Amino acid sequence: MSGPLWIEPVPLLAGAPRLHDDPLLHELLARRIANPQDAKDFLDARPRPAPDPCLLPGMSEAVTRIGDALRRGEQIGVFGDYDTDGVTSAALLTNALRAASNGIQPVAVRLPLRQEGYGLSEAGVDDLAAAGATLLVTVDCGSKDHAAVARARALNMDVVILDHHRLLEAPPAEAIVASAHLRDDAPYREVSAAGLAYLLATGLTQAGFDAGDGRGQEPVSLLDLAMTGIVGDVSSLTGVNRALVRDGLRRFRDQPRPGLKALCECASIEPRNVTSVHIAYQVSPRLNAPGRLGDPRIAYELLMATDSRAALKLAPQAEGANQKRKMLQGRILRDIETTLASNPRQLERRVLVFAASDWEPGIVGLVASKLAEQYDRPVVVLSIADGIAHGSARSVAGFDIASALSSAAGLLLRHGGHERAAGLALPEKRLPELDDALQVAIAESQAALPGPPRLVIDADLEPDRLQIGTARLIQTIGPFGEGNPVPLLRISRVPIRGYTVMGREKQHLKILTAGPAGNVDAILWSGAERSPELIGTRHVDIIGYLETNVWNGSARVQVRTVDFRPSFD
Repeated sequence: MSGPLWIEPVPLLAGAPRLHDDPLLHELLARRIANPQDAKDFLDARPRPAPDPCLLPGMSEAVTRIGDALRRGEQIGVFGDYDTDGVTSAALLTNALRAASNGIQPVAVRLPLRQEGYGLSEAGVDDLAAAGATLLVTVDCGSKDHAAVARARALNMDVVILDHHRLLEAPPAEAIVASAHLRDDAPYREVSAAGLAYLLATGLTQAGFDAGDGRGQEPVSLLDLAMTGIVGDVSSLTGVNRALVRDGLRRFRDQPRPGLKALCECASIEPRNVTSVHIAYQVSPRLNAPGRLGDPRIAYELLMATDSRAALKLAPQAEGANQKRKMLQGRILRDIETTLASNPRQLERRVLVFAASDWEPGIVGLVASKLAEQYDRPVVVLSIADGIAHGSARSVAGFDIASALSSAAGLLLRHGGHERAAGLALPEKRLPELDDALQVAIAESQAALPGPPRLVIDADLEPDRLQIGTARLIQTIGPFGEGNPVPLLRISRVPIRGYTVMGREKQHLKILTAGPAGNVDAILWSGAERSPELIGTRHVDIIGYLETNVWNGSARVQVRTVDFRPSFD
């Protein structure tokens, strides 16, 4: 039976220095880290020194201008974005500004509706001007919005931009802090908008303002928001991001914010056990959903809630939006599967482009991400309305989708993003030209040809180590995410004691394996159709992630299975 390719672990160098006493952790570290000192630093969980925000170009100017506004009692306007990073950034900055003014500083907040499109809008500028703002601070947007910045200046507003998107030509702002504009090895190169907002709040703290948790060196009460935005934006969890996420998770576990705690309840997560994986796959989607389908203000107000009563009223709205998101996402995926089944030759193209008039615009980016992973090639998914196609592109290693769209700018009404993700809009009639332009661009790139899914094994795990202590040991090299993925383990010849299908629609497969301390569940989500492969099987080889599952206060080890094969003697 065909399936993913299992790629053997990279061989360890003979005579390489020992990086950890435990052989499994030594293997995992040796394949990710170059030398013992780097490994020691990686594992060091001691309190870190406060970050230096002024390493970021433009941060000193931003802190100075905002500090002046705080001292003069100016009305400050904050403009964010509708995704997790944008919403957490806006909440973080609002909390910091209110704390820095002892709760009396007027702060007006404007978040874009999905139908208004991405970025700082002139309508948003007008709204903040009408609220009396004389200083506008953008988070997670602004670096490309020249017309809107010019509009703010015309309305006598100074503008400070905090953005982590690529900066091509600077708009006329008072200060611009754009992490993506830094060189690749700069300390803050990978920081998301929430990370930038936290560094700004740290700069205000170091300038003498109490931006959260006293007049220390940094506003640690805001670390949970920074962490949630960084993880939700799929930023690389290395360097400064790793430190902020690690410390933010500690803050979350010790003193959960009411809104985040309420979302954990919706997802059946115990806050004191939360991990970066929980944030990425369960908390962030619930924060994203309201903005994808309507009004991100629900997520913002949830993060700003100061008591559990208010949070528990808002959390079901976010949960309902997330359930609707799942339904709409499934429908679009089924539409595309039908299209490919009727036209299989489309899979001969190295970039896949799909468009339809009845697809929810806020969902197409999620669909593009899933399809890019499934088909191992760049994917563009667009929703058409009134002759205009709006949508998202997701790419693979070796193909810079943002640059490819820039090369086709003459076809587009607007575009912007990163190497692996971008947004775009263009006239519907130009879709065939865009498709052709992307095929040319990828042919000229260094991107590898599409192939079957590849599962790169990080290490082998002996069946007798299927225990909770091993899962907890692996967590010591977290937090996990982009740049530091959860280790993918192969467990060979695991004895199985049975299997069953589970879930409301019986769509998941649970394999009961024999561990040293009792049965260990190996769960293959959406894998029920593979249950016949286990008929008559006594041992199985599994590739998956070792996890701790906490239910009703009891912790058990389980394997989140990615693939399996019956073992043969």
